Amino acid sequence: MVIMRGKAGTYALPGEKPREWPRGALDEAAALDFARLRGYEPKVIDVAGWSAVNSQQMQKALKEIRADDDVFALYGFSAGGYTIYNILQVLKPKEKDRLALVVVLGAPPDPTPFKDDYRGPWELIYRLNPPAGHMAGPRVLLERPFGPD
Repeated sequence: MVIMRGKAGTYALPGEKPREWPRGALDEAAALDFARLRGYEPKVIDVAGWSAVNSQQMQKALKEIRADDDVFALYGFSAGGYTIYNILQVLKPKEKDRLALVVVLGAPPDPTPFKDDYRGPWELIYRLNPPAGHMAGPRVLLERPFGPD
């Protein structure tokens, strides 16, 4: 599972004080636990997310996807969810056919009309920000890691 971080900045995990996330915000422990729970080997793209096409995160993720035929899942938190959108636009049909799971957490904040752009033959988990806040998304996903949105 290729995991993409959110934007760089100052954010607080639930119950913690705000801190800087220079490589992009992500509750990494929760994201890694989710990947393993679902049976995937996690690979975190260690650069901040950015919604622009051909961002550094997008380029690194595509390189990872294309270098490893065992990449069957994508996970994007916050701006990493936008990166997934951009990746899905450029993947070749053969690469899309390998995907079994796409996870988008907290991006975009209003799913209309974007959610349909993430759909495909893969399982889609598309979640908006939970009541506990944006940074709580990965932990809340662990509470319900299977089933429809």
